[in-house]
Amino acid sequence: MGAAHGPTAPVLTRIQRDIRQYSLFQGVLLVLERLQLAHPDLDDSALYERLQFVANPSMGFPGCDIEEVEFIQDTDGLRARMQVNLISLSGASSPLPAFYSEQALGDGPDGNITREFLDLFNDRLQRLLLPIWQKYRYRARFSKGAQDPFSVQLLSLVGLRPDRMAQAPDLNWKRLLPYLGLLSMRAQSAELIESVLRYYFKHPAMHIEQCMQRRVSIQPAQRCQLGQANSTLGSDLVLGEEVFDRSGKFRLHIRELDWDGFHSFLPPGKHFQPLRSLVRFTLRDPLDYDIQLHLRQDEIRELRLGASNPCRLGWTSWLGHEQALPTVTLGNGTH
Repeated sequence: MGAAHGPTAPVLTRIQRDIRQYSLFQGVLLVLERLQLAHPDLDDSALYERLQFVANPSMGFPGCDIEEVEFIQDTDGLRARMQVNLISLSGASSPLPAFYSEQALGDGPDGNITREFLDLFNDRLQRLLLPIWQKYRYRARFSKGAQDPFSVQLLSLVGLRPDRMAQAPDLNWKRLLPYLGLLSMRAQSAELIESVLRYYFKHPAMHIEQCMQRRVSIQPAQRCQLGQANSTLGSDLVLGEEVFDRSGKFRLHIRELDWDGFHSFLPPGKHFQPLRSLVRFTLRDPLDYDIQLHLRQDEIRELRLGASNPCRLGWTSWLGHEQALPTVTLGNGTH
């Protein structure tokens, strides 16, 4: 059926023509998508109210879940009316005596009062089917960007509120959903961080080297001052202004990178900021780290002077590329 005013849009005509091919829930979701395009400011519940359910009064055996759908353009905008063939008080599946179903079949000059009365209950009854079906089907409740209520609750298990996710827009947070159980644990192992990074970036050759040596500056108040402070031998005496430490730093190795993949993890690349944000999120302790990129030996390109040279000075440029060591180490403060 066409809209009440003006010609029906081609996409709506296609939905109306093919609606019998869909199951009830597929058809309802498809109609709601079209209503969402017409009413982008409405929330899910208000949008659902713009879809009216009525029962097919026919006594014949139904060959599909949905008999027809009608889009109506009124003063409040686009709405839809869907005629269904299951779980209703009239038609072939009615639990009422046959007298009521037969009375709902015909149409008088003023319509069919019996059918309209029964459709008041049919609408409320059939409106419950979609929430019941969605309750234990996460895929049916999921919305783009993990903005549906259940996804928000899941992400809250690891402290990801919508405002915090907005602070790191470079991360695709929904890709972390399979790892929420592990990420919610207090202790985070190197193996867990490796697994999360491999899954997120779809690159299996990621490895964490633990206990990297670093030099740590001693705070002035903690340095040795003979006869005044921090000068007890074997207790708090340390010579110098720096000490070596192996408990506060690790190195993330990303191996087997091709040319494009190598550049994507460099500071100008698309994966560099998401990588830093994800590592920072998975760390429970304020550890220092650096990133070492390993380009495959067969991907090294010859350095040639010119505007079309694909090599980047200091990162992917070597003299004598046959003997080059194709690794680059980036600190976590690299910009």
